[in-house]
Amino acid sequence: MKVETFEDLDPAVRRLEDLALGINNGVETIVFRGHASEKYRLLNTWQRHRPLPLEQWQDDVDQMLEAYKVGLEKIGVDSFDHRNRFEALEHARHHGVPTPCLDFSYSPFVALFFAFDGVRRSMTAESGYSVVYGLNISRLALTLASTKNDHGQANRDFHQPPDGFFAAGFPVGVLQFIPFPGRRNQRMQRQLGSFLYLTQNYRQLGCADLEEYLEKLREVPTQFPDGQPCFAEQNVLFKLRINQSLVSEVFARLELMNISAGQLYGDADGVAHDVINAYNYNPRFSYLRDVKMT
Repeated sequence: MKVETFEDLDPAVRRLEDLALGINNGVETIVFRGHASEKYRLLNTWQRHRPLPLEQWQDDVDQMLEAYKVGLEKIGVDSFDHRNRFEALEHARHHGVPTPCLDFSYSPFVALFFAFDGVRRSMTAESGYSVVYGLNISRLALTLASTKNDHGQANRDFHQPPDGFFAAGFPVGVLQFIPFPGRRNQRMQRQLGSFLYLTQNYRQLGCADLEEYLEKLREVPTQFPDGQPCFAEQNVLFKLRINQSLVSEVFARLELMNISAGQLYGDADGVAHDVINAYNYNPRFSYLRDVKMT
């Protein structure tokens, strides 16, 4: 893992663009995730919800998703096909239900938004740091596959879960990339989202969380199976610490990209986030010609 700290926005943005566009001619896939505090670790919401690891005999995730679907039906919300665990998992995670998934985005700017969403500019207290993670999926896949007998198939399976991955329930002891949302998950589509499904027992692995697990990876391949060289920097995880005193600049720049909570969530909750975040800067596009309260 490589940790980088930024006190100015321009070099941070250039670094994010370099990672997203791919220094190695775009051969490798890097996905991004934003945290509004550097104290937050790479733990999925299920692990935060309950400290005990998921076991094969448990149906806790199914029960929680069923309760979520029942609650939506009671209030007349047409949501997802409850017989499809992919749909249920995606919808529930993107609406706050604890699941064994971590959200990532292919856009570093979407991750930058979430890294500063809710941060308030302070004129007195010393600023902290928000974090944008960049996870090299291609390098992680090769690293995990290097421990398997069939390297090539293991590498391909990590990038795309096989058909029926959730047919018998939610697999345990697994680290699996889910690259695309389903057609009904508009929120995930808006956020250019992907998932990392993880049910590893970190206690057994001698780690506290995914971040520590990735820090301990040592055998990192230097080339792809076809002989092309891997990412030159030899890292699976990038952790960019960005000073929160830059919050005004961040939102002003993201607004020009049309990146806002209203656009990313597509509902009233997102718009409420934008109203709160607007206290950090002078928004240019929070007005409509024919909407005035007085």
